[in-house]
Parts: sequence; C-alpha cells; structure tokens
Amino acid sequence: MSMESEMRMRFGGFWNSLILLFVIIVCLRFSSLELADADLTKRVLCALHLFFGCVATGVLLGILRIFLAFSNQTYTRAPASANFALGLKYGIVAGGLLILIVGVLQLNNFLGVFQPMINGLLAKLTSIFV
Repeated sequence: MSMESEMRMRFGGFWNSLILLFVIIVCLRFSSLELADADLTKRVLCALHLFFGCVATGVLLGILRIFLAFSNQTYTRAPASANFALGLKYGIVAGGLLILIVGVLQLNNFLGVFQPMINGLLAKLTSIFV
C-alpha cells in the first residue's frame, strides 16, 4: 500500500477522527488552564506546541517501528508505510494521554465536573500502595 492510502486507513473514519479531536481538546484545555492569565494567542500557540509535540512523538515512534520491523523475518514483516502510520497514530495517542495524566495530576479542575470522581479514584489508588 502507498503511504497516502495507509494514512487514510489509519487516520480516517469516525473513531480515529474522534481520538484526534480528543487529543486536540486535551491540548487546548491544558494550555487554557496553565496559561489562564495570558492572552488568547499565547494559549492557542501553547496548545499547538503541545499537539505538534504529540505529532513529533508519533513520528519518532513511527521511525522506531520501521527500524524494529527489520529484525522480523521477511515474510512476517509489514511494509514500511504500515509501520510508520501505526507508529504515528500510537505516538499521537500516547502523547495526548500523557498530557491528560499530567493535567489531571497538576491542574485544579482539569476535567471539570468529572474531577471529583477522578480525585476520589486517585485517592483510593494511592491508599492501596501506601
């Protein structure tokens, strides 16, 4: 498959678009709470910086998947475009998930009305290990 069709397959569709939208929303929420006293352009630039950091993580993971695929046997190896597109998707999702975790742990009221439930869950989890 070509790289274009592989990207369309990995990032197309409703659920994949919803995941990308979720990552963008998490980046916007994090930057708006972190830079609450700054102007709108600075908050949007911070959100873009965070999202492009997620994309950079995805590119790095995609390249790493290509290099690690060379250790497989030839008949079990996926094409380089499939490895790169899947690594890009996983990297963007992993970067968004890390921003979400940092936002929940560091910022007050990051999840809005769901924050008390998350705080209770985190308190129970930390009481298990302490």
